[in-house]
Amino acid sequence: MSLVRADVPAPSQPAAEKAARPTDRKRKGSWSAYALLLPAGVFYVSFQLFPILVAFALSFFSWDGIDIRQAKFLGLANYVTLVHDGLLWSSVWHNLVVALAVLIIQCAGSFVIAAIIQAGIKGGRFFRLVFFAPVVISSVAVGMLAIFVFSPSQGLVNEALSAIGLGGLRQPWLGSGTWALPAVIATYILQNFGLSVLLFISGLGQVDQDLLEAAELDGASQGRILWQVVFPVIRPVATTVFLLGLVTGFKLFDTVYVMTAGGPFHASDTIVTYLYGVSFGGNDIGYGNAIGVLLFVILLVIALIQLRLTRTGKETE
Repeated sequence: MSLVRADVPAPSQPAAEKAARPTDRKRKGSWSAYALLLPAGVFYVSFQLFPILVAFALSFFSWDGIDIRQAKFLGLANYVTLVHDGLLWSSVWHNLVVALAVLIIQCAGSFVIAAIIQAGIKGGRFFRLVFFAPVVISSVAVGMLAIFVFSPSQGLVNEALSAIGLGGLRQPWLGSGTWALPAVIATYILQNFGLSVLLFISGLGQVDQDLLEAAELDGASQGRILWQVVFPVIRPVATTVFLLGLVTGFKLFDTVYVMTAGGPFHASDTIVTYLYGVSFGGNDIGYGNAIGVLLFVILLVIALIQLRLTRTGKETE
């Protein structure tokens, strides 16, 4: 017995073509998307992924950077040297000091300044411009200006100390093993401080004023309002500010190189300046790439922490 009803007509040819059109359009849309992604994909593979793979491969060789045919395979020898390299770990410690300064001074300080500006003080737009101006200036120009500011003979810092009767505190700031790194950190933070201020201003602008007024009417303290009303809203911004400062702090190079070149006697070296000195000053490209792999791992860990914090923030919302 046939289960097909005789009175149901078969779909016409135009109807069948019409039903197939969405699939064809979807396929064409996919190819269009791939075509649009192709230039960016080629750029990423050529200038991001491929150099990372080459750097990882070269980290197993001894090479002076001139004739690749003279490269000598060393296996894990560069990584063994890396583990026992005191100057390298001193540079890593300097980067951690930069990160701590970013956390305490840049993040906390920029939040306070942003809160004051967002509160509606007179001249708020002017202060936004003042704080953001160093961000758009190149790090090389800022570093050259900082050299003049910290000059031991006619620098603004020493002259200001003498003017207020503290001439005994004059220092050769950039030539001192004690003060070179703090001077570099101060310059770095002052240049990037304005960006953090603007990010916090944008975050504070998203806080519902009705909630703040309701919390004040309920008698909540300012600390409780900050922790339970303001902070949950600006948490993504605060995370971004901290991790952005952390990443750029570990990649810090141009400001250090212009101001001190890592000196005196590696007192202000960072991972990248030490990598540069080993690779191009010591002509040891293989070991320099091993240091680069270490930096890549550090930045990868920071990126994973950022993803974790971002995901946790979305779940709590």
